[in-house]
Amino acid sequence: MVELKPGQLVRSLAGRDRGKHYLVLREVDQRTVLLVDGYSRPLSKPKKKNKAHLQHYDRKADLGERDGAEKFCDSRVIRLIKEMAPVEGTPDEEV
Repeated sequence: MVELKPGQLVRSLAGRDRGKHYLVLREVDQRTVLLVDGYSRPLSKPKKKNKAHLQHYDRKADLGERDGAEKFCDSRVIRLIKEMAPVEGTPDEEV
């Protein structure tokens, strides 16, 4: 099974949320991860999803706080997904 890192961009391949982009918050176990999108799945209520139902990208955001860095919050998650998600009509990068 693929190892997903915190901050990695993924897209749902199955379920009601098919086609939606998320950031990986953390790995729960070998099969599942917690995902956030800032809207319906904020940091306070992440989505638990099976890794087999996700398309992963090489794109990764730094979730750690550094001195002078912006605080990690839902609005930052939203902005990061908008910046990193592929534009429709362009070929998707699949790893």
